Amino acid sequence: MVGISLLTLVPGEVGGAETYARGLCRGLARAGTLDYTAFTPPAAPGAGGGLREVQVPEYRAAHTIPQRLLAMGLAAAHPGAIRRRLGRLEAVHYPLAIALPSLPDTPTVVTILDLQHLDHPELFGRAERLF
Repeated sequence: MVGISLLTLVPGEVGGAETYARGLCRGLARAGTLDYTAFTPPAAPGAGGGLREVQVPEYRAAHTIPQRLLAMGLAAAHPGAIRRRLGRLEAVHYPLAIALPSLPDTPTVVTILDLQHLDHPELFGRAERLF
């Protein structure tokens, strides 16, 4: 089984990354040849676009940047419950650039969508640049 981690998806807040992740899931649901499961946060039920979906309530709902940072920090600090919910995966894809939860013994793909904060830091506040 290939896991697609959508845990850091906040509908309407992550722009092109959300468009990409949702399109990827819809495409895999239509034409994928493997067994895929989308893991979604409480803030984004249905984001799996037709893939089998497992909601991960242990990843707390978050909308603002501080809430998102807290949710990610808690997930990173206490990954056991989330890992148990994910089950055994042959590989995991993180289409939203943030590898949560970390699965060190599982082959991993992380999509990096843009690096504009490096080329144009003046367009971002300090908190966003640190994030």
